[in-house]
Amino acid sequence: MGETCENNVVKPHSKALPLSAPEFTKLDADKVIEDGQLQLALILWENVQLKIARTPFNEVHLLIEEVRKIFATIEGIKAVDFSGLKGRVEEYFKQVAKFTDLESSFSSRMSSKDQADKLQTLKTQFEGFVLKENQAVIRHNKFTSELTKVEKEISALQEKKAKLESSLKENEKALEVIKTDVSHIQEEMASAESRPILSEADANALKVLEDLLKSSREDLMNLKWKP
Repeated sequence: MGETCENNVVKPHSKALPLSAPEFTKLDADKVIEDGQLQLALILWENVQLKIARTPFNEVHLLIEEVRKIFATIEGIKAVDFSGLKGRVEEYFKQVAKFTDLESSFSSRMSSKDQADKLQTLKTQFEGFVLKENQAVIRHNKFTSELTKVEKEISALQEKKAKLESSLKENEKALEVIKTDVSHIQEEMASAESRPILSEADANALKVLEDLLKSSREDLMNLKWKP
């Protein structure tokens, strides 16, 4: 336990002030206030300085109103002559504004090299599209020619179809007539088949009778009759 107590004894720091009575000094409030105000002005300026340094030119216009508020606070400190620094910052803001305006007006322009590179790129693209256009025109003409040919073939086929349909109708009419004739002949054949057969003796007798009739007709024609 004794060893632990010895280790916990606070030893004087090697850089500690001598243990002597402090020297009495008179408090100067104005001096303290002035020093504090100067320190505040410096802190405010350093913040503005850092912000300006880190802000891109095209965004500086966003700082102006806030910076002017800080400058108004610094100007309120009587011990500080801030007019020179403020003037430089305001001039910086003006120069940045001129630069951004000029940069904006030049944004549509390009250097001669950039222009040449751009034109070369566009020329290459143009030639590529012209080639594609020519190929498309060739294909268009080919397709148009083939379509015209097919349309002619279709027209010829339609004409041939119309002729075939007309011929078919005429043939159907002729077929009906032929069918009627065939039917009539079949009826006559059936009628002929149903008749009794004439024997040779009957035919000879009919021939003899026919000859007698012819002779009688001849006699009548040669008859000289007187009333």
